[in-house]
Order: sequence, then C-alpha cells, then structure tokens
Amino acid sequence: MTDLLHLHSYLARWRLTPDGAPFETHSSWLCFVRRDGERALLKVFQPGSDEAPSARFLALHHGHGTVRVLEADNEAILIERIVPGTRLTELVLQDRDDEATHIVCDTIERLQCAQADPGGWPSYEEQKEELDRHIERPPLTKSIVDRARALLCDLETTQSTPVLLHGDLHHENVLFDADRGWLAIDPKGVRGEIAYELAAPLRNPLERPDIFAAPAQMDRRVRIYCERLGLDRQRVLGWCFARNCVAALWNVQHQPDTGHGDMWAAATLTALKLLQS
Repeated sequence: MTDLLHLHSYLARWRLTPDGAPFETHSSWLCFVRRDGERALLKVFQPGSDEAPSARFLALHHGHGTVRVLEADNEAILIERIVPGTRLTELVLQDRDDEATHIVCDTIERLQCAQADPGGWPSYEEQKEELDRHIERPPLTKSIVDRARALLCDLETTQSTPVLLHGDLHHENVLFDADRGWLAIDPKGVRGEIAYELAAPLRNPLERPDIFAAPAQMDRRVRIYCERLGLDRQRVLGWCFARNCVAALWNVQHQPDTGHGDMWAAATLTALKLLQS
C-alpha cells in the first residue's frame, strides 16, 4: 500500500493521468500514463532498487538509441512509452536469431555514438565481490569460480580505454518503437570495454536456452559481434564466462526460485568450452 501511495504522489506531482492499472516488478512500481495527451510510463523505484542510475544514463544519451526521459528524480522516472514495444526476444522466438544479434550490435553502436562520459560510473568491483562470496555452486565448481575471478581481473587490467556501457543489454531490454526503431531501456550504467556488454545478450533470451547455451550457436553469435564491432573473440568469450558465472551465483543467492541460475550456469560452461577450443 505504501508503494502505491508513493506512486500516486508522482501522478499528482507530474500531472499524470493513469492509462491502466499499476503493476510491479522486482525493482519498481510502474504505471502507463498520459500527460497532455502524450503516452508515457511512470516508474517508481522500490527501496534498494538498482534502477535509480538509469535516469542519469538515459539523460546523457538524449534519446540516442534509448528511450527518452521526460521527468526524473532519485526515486522515480517518467519516460516516453515505446509503441508497440515488441521485445527483441520475439525475433529469436521467430527463429531470427542472426537478425536479433545484428540489432544488438546496432544498439551498441548507437549508444556509443552518444559519446557519454564514463566518469563516475561503477566498474567491476561488484562482480569480483560476488565471486569472492562463493566458493562453488554446482555445477560451478571452486576451480571454475576461481578461474572466472582470475580471468575477470585479467580482462579488467588489459582492457582498452573504458567507455560508458548499458550494463544489462539483453533481449528484454531492447524494444521496438514504430517511429524510432529499436531502443534500449533499463540501463544499469557500467564503465568498461565493449566486449563486457555482450555477456548479457549471450545468455539470453531466457526462453531459448537451447540457443544461447549451444556451443555452435554461441560461437555464431560471437563471430557476428566480433565482425560487426571489431572485437577480439577471446575477450568476448572471456567476459561471457566471467560475467555469467557471477550472474549464476547471484541468482542462486537472491532469486533461487526463478531457476535462471541454472541457465546462466549453462551459458558459463558453454563459454568456457569455447575458450578452451
């Protein structure tokens, strides 16, 4: 009830009219709204949400490859509504995975064209801390977790000049707008090399683990990413291995009921297999 009251306070503050019932995610309360006839989406962050930096990230990009910010403060954000809002996941479900992979590349290129300053954004500390907290979680043995941490540290110290990255650019966070094309939503904001960005799409969409955990298909995606973005195959696979090991361990601790940890562990092991091939 308190969260709903908080959401309604923003409806009044930003002069919004509800355009549907509020709904909840693990990080926010949301409501489709209208203001002066224009459609928008109100998002009020739940306590402890990691979504708060998204407003700053989106504002820095001025709608270049991203959804536009209409209002924002430290507790909520009002963004333009993407219509029809088709998620990139849908292309993969239609057996158009290569097309979806190229759209990920298009999105990364558009985000980088905005030339947003990477200063003041987090780097890899959280991932290293997550690996430090866990010795093993089957099927991720201690030796695999140790290797992931060592590789993460090596990738960090040998990376090229860091840039500002979305940080969570998977298939559910790229939506199609009829007027503006494919747009990124829900950024986390991370400072790092572009190869880091590709770990999230390489473990998605969750509906198709038969694709993202299949060695031949992961290798095909990686080849497209490397050719399009001028990246090194070993670094892309290295980040996929290290980051998805982190994701799998985090899921076991924080959201074990989703079962996502098992799928992300599968992506981790597939990346390791390709690294060793």
